Amino acid sequence: MNVEHKDINKFIPYGEMLRGYSSQNLISKADVDRILRERGIFALNQEKAYTVPILQTLLLSPKEFEELRHSFSEREDNEKTISREIPWIYDKSIFIKDILSVKEDDFVKKFLPTCELKRPVYFTKLNGDENHLIADFMLVRRDRNKAWFEQTNIFSGKIELINKQGKGNIRITYTAPETKYLAEQIVRSQIKKYKEKGLISKDETLKKIIFSDFTNESRFIFFYRLTTQLDTDCFTCKNIRDISIKPAEDILLPDEIKWMDNMKKILLSGDNLDQKFFMKDPKYHKSIFLWSIEAVFSYEYKSEKGNMTLDLGFPDYFLDKDNAEFEINISQFNTEKRVDAKTKKKLKSQLLSEIDRQKILVYDKFLEDMKGK
Repeated sequence: MNVEHKDINKFIPYGEMLRGYSSQNLISKADVDRILRERGIFALNQEKAYTVPILQTLLLSPKEFEELRHSFSEREDNEKTISREIPWIYDKSIFIKDILSVKEDDFVKKFLPTCELKRPVYFTKLNGDENHLIADFMLVRRDRNKAWFEQTNIFSGKIELINKQGKGNIRITYTAPETKYLAEQIVRSQIKKYKEKGLISKDETLKKIIFSDFTNESRFIFFYRLTTQLDTDCFTCKNIRDISIKPAEDILLPDEIKWMDNMKKILLSGDNLDQKFFMKDPKYHKSIFLWSIEAVFSYEYKSEKGNMTLDLGFPDYFLDKDNAEFEINISQFNTEKRVDAKTKKKLKSQLLSEIDRQKILVYDKFLEDMKGK
């Protein structure tokens, strides 16, 4: 999340300062055009490439600049979630008071030198549950090499530790690489503490869901189940809009998909892409690497209804290949009835946690079925 300049209330930018500020994606072309129209300036082309140069020639009033600031401050960063598994000792509570406080300031200073923790990090019970702990944290990043309006950013992160009758799940929610990096360090530190307390066996390690866990064929099955076989009535998949695929290496492609030959990356956008013949028919799956999909879901959750677009897959596949980790991201989100920004953000975060919980159930069932074959 961008943070406004500390002296923003003391001056009104103009010229090049105003051009840089109003060119941000956070400020829409409608925001700029509205100010110009109120000044009696009607641009034939409303794209910002044309209207921002006009705007920067003006001296804005405090009211006009306040309208631009409102758009800037309303933006929230998208949360992404990953989860890992580790077994706990079956009948033990994980709420141990002397290891709930997290001290990672030295780690931040050494490995994230442009950042600092906004407040201390501390694990608490979620809804009073001693076997479901949560810690929220915020990183403040300052970069003096950026433009005056981008020098300070705040990124949030969240870690959940869950013990369900010995089955352990650790969920990381982050908004930037820095918060993911810090969250993983916190998880490593907490696991070490729990091992010292005897709640996790010394030889246990975190289990991730990675690309190489699957064959080409089973990866299709996993994605299919994530969109059609969730153990809840909260979510209904309406549409598969985007898929990312490429032909498998060293495998002769069937004639029907020969057109994929020698392609390094195929990104398909449209509607109902799961109905394409090479997506529906298992005989083609051995020949295709599928690493991500974009799916539109409707939701009905705690009296709230709406639609959301989920990015499901291995976003770092081209960087990490077989070690790319599965990730979920709500890229678009809306509610059926109007709610305030704070309520909407909380609902979105709850839905992200719930869809991740469903992912774990699907994955566990998938592993059971694969063992039976």
